[in-house]
Amino acid sequence: MTDTTTYYVGGATVIVQGAPAQASPVPASVTMRQARRALHAAGLLPQVEAAINAMPEPQRTAARIEWEYSSVVQRHNGFVSQLAPALGMTDAQLDALFITASEIP
Repeated sequence: MTDTTTYYVGGATVIVQGAPAQASPVPASVTMRQARRALHAAGLLPQVEAAINAMPEPQRTAARIEWEYSSVVQRHNGFVSQLAPALGMTDAQLDALFITASEIP
């Protein structure tokens, strides 16, 4: 029987097959590809653009640059801290999303 880990992120359920039974540490960063795939799996990817567009200037332009040109997403980056509440995510859900993203090859 394969181990599974279930995360609840932004109202969506993300199930990771073959995940270790013990809790994984929250990574400090993930690649942008991993972050986008995890957001997609959680059904949150379309909401990112809307959340960025809703930000006031100059935060909107700075967030757009981060989103479009960063190769790595850092867990404690100001952009991530601004975006998570706009996506309806708690700190625990954001941690779960980073863990899920880090497990994507």
